Amino acid sequence: MASRYCETPTGDGTLRKLLMITTALVGFATAEPAAAAPVGTWVATAIFGAGAAGTFAYAVVAGVVSMAASIGLSMIANKLLTKKPRQDEVRAELTRPTSLPAYRFVYGKTWAPGTPVGWTVKGRALYICYLLNSRPSAGPFKVLFDKREVEKTGDEFDFAAGGATATNTPFNGHVRYWIGRGDQTACPAQIVSETSGYFTASDTWRGRTVLWARLECGADDERQERWPATPPELNVDGNWSLVEDPRDGQTKFSRNQGLIVLDALRNNPVRPYADTYLRLDTFSWAADVAQQAVGVKGGGTIPRYRCDGILTFTDGTEIEDQLRPLLDAGASRLTRIGGRLAIVPAVQRASVKTITDVTDGQPLNLVRWKSSDDLHTEVVARFPAPDRAYESAETPAYVIPGAQAADGGVSKRLTVDLDFVTDHRQAQRVAKIMGWRSRMQRQVSGELFPDCFDLVSGSVCQVDLGYPYSAWQGKYEVESIAPAAGLNDDDSITIRLPAVLTETSDEITAWDAEAEEQDMLPGAFSAAGARVLPPPKPVLTTGTAATQVSGGVVAAGVLAAWTASVSPSALGYEWEWRLYLSSSWRAGGYLDQSAEDENGVYSGLISLAAPLTLYQVRVRTVGMYGRSDWILSDPIAALGPSVSLNQPPQPSAAAISASRIDVTGQQANDLNAHELLFYVNDIDSPLTAAALDSRNAGASVTVTVSETGLSTGTTRFYWTRARDQWGNLSEFSASATATTP
Repeated sequence: MASRYCETPTGDGTLRKLLMITTALVGFATAEPAAAAPVGTWVATAIFGAGAAGTFAYAVVAGVVSMAASIGLSMIANKLLTKKPRQDEVRAELTRPTSLPAYRFVYGKTWAPGTPVGWTVKGRALYICYLLNSRPSAGPFKVLFDKREVEKTGDEFDFAAGGATATNTPFNGHVRYWIGRGDQTACPAQIVSETSGYFTASDTWRGRTVLWARLECGADDERQERWPATPPELNVDGNWSLVEDPRDGQTKFSRNQGLIVLDALRNNPVRPYADTYLRLDTFSWAADVAQQAVGVKGGGTIPRYRCDGILTFTDGTEIEDQLRPLLDAGASRLTRIGGRLAIVPAVQRASVKTITDVTDGQPLNLVRWKSSDDLHTEVVARFPAPDRAYESAETPAYVIPGAQAADGGVSKRLTVDLDFVTDHRQAQRVAKIMGWRSRMQRQVSGELFPDCFDLVSGSVCQVDLGYPYSAWQGKYEVESIAPAAGLNDDDSITIRLPAVLTETSDEITAWDAEAEEQDMLPGAFSAAGARVLPPPKPVLTTGTAATQVSGGVVAAGVLAAWTASVSPSALGYEWEWRLYLSSSWRAGGYLDQSAEDENGVYSGLISLAAPLTLYQVRVRTVGMYGRSDWILSDPIAALGPSVSLNQPPQPSAAAISASRIDVTGQQANDLNAHELLFYVNDIDSPLTAAALDSRNAGASVTVTVSETGLSTGTTRFYWTRARDQWGNLSEFSASATATTP
């Protein structure tokens, strides 16, 4: 390898040393920013103005700034490891009533859950205020209570008059509401006048998007159907946050993923970035990429990367980490260039440099294979589906061509959560990008020559080191690069460009809709099914598993077990029991989610059950928005512990007349024996025998029973069995037989 030094003759003094650095760097300030995205020329222009380009001072500043900053993609990526709650979990949490509502930004077009932040009841009316967005919103809006759309008449933005009123069943005559988009200056007049000072004119929530409502409960027999939850669950569909576009300086509603990431960085309450610390040109580039038209299966196009969802903020976590779901919506990544945060969108890019050699400043490190734990052969994406009321849906699996065979025939699936993607076609494209990125295994680490000075993290280059490194030839992305320069001695300076390059491919972002896009069945969400769902049917168990023993006393029991409801709003379960076919239900208790065992099972016990008596259990879900219907178990006869009883001795049978046979049996010699059962059959087989009679009998007690109504010349076979108080049965005795004369 060649030397890492660049030498230049010098004279005495500081100016001579500065001239040495200038001479070495002057050639590096002329690269095209659009191609390699260097920071040096951009910062120099900002300091001296465009007219200074080409001057001595301009060249020095451009070179020094470029060397002062270069942090790579990997450093940012390592910060983005904390798992954010999934979008369905966020939505469920935001519907809970609270006096300290979570700070949230609602982006794009989606359902925004309303957080009850104030409410009062007057007579049979509920007056309530819901927080929708912690900032102004664009609109228009569509209101849904308990996931049922409210059709309306009137103007929901008219705070001086009656707002909007519902016109459809079951809400007509029972719902009136007002929406503040963030520009409101007072609380709705009717809310203020009818709540006797609970809500005042100064309760404006200025700068926030909120909904006030007056809700009538209506007749008691309709109340549960109209308002299954208390307070009612609110969702509002609409166009949400207004974002500024750096390309034209306008603030407007947008679903553009690049603009939304920029907006969140600028306006978040945790650590907002001033424009001074952002590479706005890269965000403009990302916005251009996001709005590119991409073909879809069957014809037509959609924007490449849209972003729709709810972003909540928490303290104690890096803001870049909290914004990861926004970045994932476009498979984009953050990096730092010149101390400024920049974004690298997921799009095909041409190489801006071919690297044919490295210096001997540090050992050349070549990686050919990654750990198998990091390789995936197929990928699926989970995303909130609008046609499923924004519940989670999963895309069909994208199988990476040739990956399974290359890994020795072992299939390994990658699941990515795309909480801000609401279109399965975009989700499938992003899933492919994530899957292909996991397959990029080759890596080159070394010190580059000064002609690579303008490369920054995120730049794309070609590597062609020749023999014996042919296996590493190809297209790479600069993962990190850290330029440094300093005086080596009075006669030379050192320029060092340690860099890490990771393999990339145009196939990562390539997309053939007709060949790669897979069909998904549309969701079948119905507002009629928006009520809280019951758990699966409970299963009853008795016998030893349900037996209760206390102080030597043994009691029969019935154990009811069930798994969780599929409703994400479920908080717990109520259960009741009864004697089978009785009209009187008795409370079993309430189990919250902490009662779930390690197998995901909830259980309740009927203790001191009457042996051999039929019991039945019913269970219903208790949710944040109401209770489900009851779900009934099958009946079961209560039994005690399982006990093995001795077999009774063989009975005797005697024909008394042409129509009667007497059978004499002796109870088993067993202290647990409680009852002696008699069986009869036309053939010598107890398996199909019918019950003849039963008598209470202790150990070894003799009992005689009769079978009457027989015909002459009838041959019958008889058996006995012992039964204890818990219903346990012994084996059949040997048979006895008799024939009527």
